Amino acid sequence: MTKRKPFEEVYPIKDTYKRFDSRNTSFAQSRRRRQSEGLGYADDAGKVERMNKGIPGFSIVDYAFKDAAETYTGRGMNTGYYSWTSLGVATKPEGVPRWEVSPEEASKVVKKAAKFYGATSVGFTETDKRWFYSNLGDGRPIVFEDVEEGYMDDEKAVIPNSHKWVVAIAVPMEFIENSYAPTPIEVTSNVGYSRMHVTAGSLAEFIRGLGWHAIPCGNDTALSVPIAIQAGLGHIGRMGRLITWERGPLVRICKVFTDMPLAPSPQAPGGIIEYCEVCKKCAHNCPSGSIPEGPRTWEGPKESNAPGVYKWYCDEDSCLDYWHKVGTGCSICFRCCSFTKKQGLSHDMIKWFIRNVPALNKFWAYTDDLFGYGKMSDPRKYWDIPYEPS
Repeated sequence: MTKRKPFEEVYPIKDTYKRFDSRNTSFAQSRRRRQSEGLGYADDAGKVERMNKGIPGFSIVDYAFKDAAETYTGRGMNTGYYSWTSLGVATKPEGVPRWEVSPEEASKVVKKAAKFYGATSVGFTETDKRWFYSNLGDGRPIVFEDVEEGYMDDEKAVIPNSHKWVVAIAVPMEFIENSYAPTPIEVTSNVGYSRMHVTAGSLAEFIRGLGWHAIPCGNDTALSVPIAIQAGLGHIGRMGRLITWERGPLVRICKVFTDMPLAPSPQAPGGIIEYCEVCKKCAHNCPSGSIPEGPRTWEGPKESNAPGVYKWYCDEDSCLDYWHKVGTGCSICFRCCSFTKKQGLSHDMIKWFIRNVPALNKFWAYTDDLFGYGKMSDPRKYWDIPYEPS
């Protein structure tokens, strides 16, 4: 029977691990290169060419659907919903003491509020400074100081030492729309980013309304996956993303750092890493060969991989190159993942076996392919099918 192991066992880290520089991410490097060869996955020239060719799933309707889903994503860290200071919406009245209860009571209330604002799962952990980026995209360092509220100026971004807790939040991505990857109808990534902003920003404002401070963020500021693992939301998968028991990889992660004491969540049940070790379905179906088929390692193939963690490292550069080639974000690995399933009793039963009887993992991986799970849906039929929440 698979037990809940401590974080250090499911996500081993070398003592020499150094904070990752956000300037080295694939997206940051790509923005600097401004790739000129081939069709960009988001530029108008590429869209026009694909529309004129009549490629299924790449019509003007499909592109507008995907782009509009990301209508609100703000302008980056410490702006919009991701503001590090009060938005002036929920404010604690003068003369009223801040809300101080036990960490357990605070966690209960914050979790319910986060789920109402849009989270599908919520966890808590102590802030681990290793996961903060060392530098912003423009080179300014992220530092820690004894201040009450975080701030940014022309020289640095400052995280208060008092923000000792973090709320890890997973927002949902739709199963049905994800099945149309890799076309713009795979709109779940875009709408996920919009949900991240609203959910994290609303929760941060809620915490401020209780008299505390909060820093909401999405993919910026700090690495989301290790934080989510520490907070008990799931485990690292072969594709390098968070895999949850509830929705597989179909989540987007945001987080809120705060000085309000919160009770740490237990680690997610084990079994996901053990299943990924034998499955390899995402690697076999990756069109760019970016997902490794071999064992976990301590470092990745490119500068965009932060070394020092024992996990599967994807070639994020070749992955992003494929985005430019296909003309949209890919997400094929999300679609093919064995944990990407509609909710149901039979799938819950198989998850129980994966958690408790790992000797059957190869059989479940074989039957997943045998029954045709993870196949791409026909984009020519999407608009004729009534909408169904998933």
